[in-house]
Amino acid sequence: MEVILLSDVEKVGCRGDVLKVRDGYARNFLLPRELALPSTRANRQFVEEQKARAEKRRVKERAQAEVKAKELAKKKVTIEAAAGEQDKLFGSVTSEDISQALAEQGFKIDKKKIALKDAIRSLGSYTIHVEVYPQVRAEVTVEVIRKS
Repeated sequence: MEVILLSDVEKVGCRGDVLKVRDGYARNFLLPRELALPSTRANRQFVEEQKARAEKRRVKERAQAEVKAKELAKKKVTIEAAAGEQDKLFGSVTSEDISQALAEQGFKIDKKKIALKDAIRSLGSYTIHVEVYPQVRAEVTVEVIRKS
């Protein structure tokens, strides 16, 4: 039986693939779990329309992300932290702290999208990379100052 996959199926194929599978596998596994549709002309056309809409949406989202990345690159984030002798912090500045500081400036960025090799443990100015969208990154300057 020929089917069109609606989602990625491990060891079978990726979303949108048209493939031939055994009838029992299609009837008993793929179709009841809504992982695939029978490959008819109408279903193929439906999947192609969905792909076209998704591509348009991706292009629009990427353009918005590039604008957001340019705005982010202009921003400078200042974080106050308690520090001791020789400018060493009591604790560290993490991606969570940077995410909160960016949220205060109006940029909602998930902490997992902020690339820090190691937590920041001393006062100073640092350049970090923020992934706004897949393959769209912005460099943000983070300045860690002594809490007064």
